[in-house]
Amino acid sequence: MDFKSFSLPRKNPPPLSDFVSLENRRNQQRAIGSGEILISWHHEPDVLRAYSTLDISENGARVILDCYLPDGLTGLALFHRPTGIRIDRPSIVAWCRAVRENQGRLLNYEAGIRFF
Repeated sequence: MDFKSFSLPRKNPPPLSDFVSLENRRNQQRAIGSGEILISWHHEPDVLRAYSTLDISENGARVILDCYLPDGLTGLALFHRPTGIRIDRPSIVAWCRAVRENQGRLLNYEAGIRFF
């Protein structure tokens, strides 16, 4: 697996906590913002998947998807763009649900990714 295109500059990047809250999201909302995380799922370790984030915290992220991800799917959350922060933490799909318009047509999926 080649991550050179995602490598960081030599200086240490700011911690994720500089951009998101360290508080439990049930006590304080997650940081809302656009960006994406790169994840390598354990069943496809040589493939990087980029997911747009709806919000992110120190403990996880809510992402938007075009296909369903099964609960319990595990992988390694590697990188957050555009902040340039390396996450490098094991992750799991905590939940995934369909998002539908008023008439019932499927728009996309949302999933909660928990970092360990």
